[in-house]
Amino acid sequence: MTTVLIADDHPIVLEGLASLLIGTKFHVAFRCTSGQDVLRALEIGTPDIVVLDVNMPGPNGIELLGDLKVRGLSEKTVLLTSSLSPEQLTEALSFRVGGLVLKESAARQFLRCLEAVEMGEQWLDPELTRRLVNGNFSSQGSVTGMNGSLTKRELDVLRLAAAGSRNKEIGRALGITEGTVKMYLHSIYQKLGVTNRMEMVNVARQRALL
Repeated sequence: MTTVLIADDHPIVLEGLASLLIGTKFHVAFRCTSGQDVLRALEIGTPDIVVLDVNMPGPNGIELLGDLKVRGLSEKTVLLTSSLSPEQLTEALSFRVGGLVLKESAARQFLRCLEAVEMGEQWLDPELTRRLVNGNFSSQGSVTGMNGSLTKRELDVLRLAAAGSRNKEIGRALGITEGTVKMYLHSIYQKLGVTNRMEMVNVARQRALL
C-alpha cells in the first residue's frame, strides 16, 4: 500500500481526491487544508507521495517545496493546480517536483501521475505542455515578456542544448522527461527574448552565459 498525503483548502476537492483513491493501491494517510497542516502531518509521519494544492493558504504548494526537498520528498510531490504562472513552473521544476496536474484534468490523469511518481518518474499533465506551446499557459499570467536570470536548471539545459544535445538526450542527462526539457527551453526563450535554438545560443554567448 502506497501512503499519500493530500492537501487542498477546498473540502469538496479534498474529498474528491480521496474518493478517487478508493479501491486503488494508494491509501490516504493524511488530509490537510493548509500548508501548516502539511508541516504538522510530516512531523507525525512520512507519506510515500505528497499531493499539494498550489494556491492553498500559506505556505502554499510552491513554498513548501524547499522544506519537502530537505525531507527528500520533493521528487515524490505532486502539485495540483487550476493555473500556474511561468515563474511558478520554473520554481517547481527547479525543485524537481514529481508531478504537475491540472484540476480540470480527468481522474485517470491524476492516477497516472501518482503511478509515475511512485515509480520515480516525473509526470507533467499533457495539457500543461499544450498550453505552453500555444502561449496560453496560465489564466493568471502571460508567458510573454518574462524577465529574470536563468535558474541553475535552465543553465544546465541551455549548455547541453548549445552543445548540440537533442531534447531526449538532455532529459536523459539531467534525469527529467523530454516534456520537461521543452518547458525549460520555452522558459529560456522567453527570458532571452528569442524564438529558436540558434538565437538562444547566440544571445547566451553575448551575455556570457556559455
